[in-house]
Parts: sequence; structure tokens; C-alpha cells
Amino acid sequence: MSAKAISEATGKDIINRNLSTGTAAAKCRYAVVNAETKWVDLVAENPWLKTELLVAKPDQLIKRRGKLGLIKVKTDLNGATSWIQERLGKDQQIGKAVGKLKNFIIEPFVPHKQLRGSHL
Repeated sequence: MSAKAISEATGKDIINRNLSTGTAAAKCRYAVVNAETKWVDLVAENPWLKTELLVAKPDQLIKRRGKLGLIKVKTDLNGATSWIQERLGKDQQIGKAVGKLKNFIIEPFVPHKQLRGSHL
């Protein structure tokens, strides 16, 4: 069986499209941001952006984003917007590689205890 790396937004979209109706599982809420994003339209399509605490991060297959300082946690829409705009299209060095951050994802902040560094 082969595997292909996909963005976090693509993974969430696949989950949302394949959740059965009537299931107890909640759909993933997220918003994708890139250079073409119109913030007014993004907020209109995702009104929860105005009312909830948020997490913003690059969505470009970067490992260890948290350790690299590439996650903005527990912020409001203004904080997420300015944090993304400071990094969008700018060169970022990760290890020996340098590249531009072009894609970001914003999602609701979910408080939880960090028991260990594992992911679902």
C-alpha cells in the first residue's frame, strides 16, 4: 500500500465528505488562507472565526511546526490575521531548506491536556 502526503486541509475535507449523516462525529471546521484570500469573504463563509479562539498554522507539510514556532495558538481573528500576514509569501528557513509559506489553515482552538506528543 502506498502513501501520499496531503495537506491538513485536504485531510479534513476528505473526512468531512465521508462522514455519514446521522453520525455523532462533528465535521471539521477550518478555513484555508493563501495570497488570494479575501478576508471579508472568508469570515462571511466561516462566522465562527469572529467568535471563537483560534489556531493558525502553515499547511505545507512541515514537520514539527510547533517546535519551529509556526503555530499561533489561542488567538482571536485579528491575531490570526496579523500572524498569517507577517508570514504569508515570506521566506522561511526550516533546517537547510528555504521556501515561501503560501498556504495556511485556521481552525477553532480546542483546549486539551498535552499528555505526550502523539497525534490522531
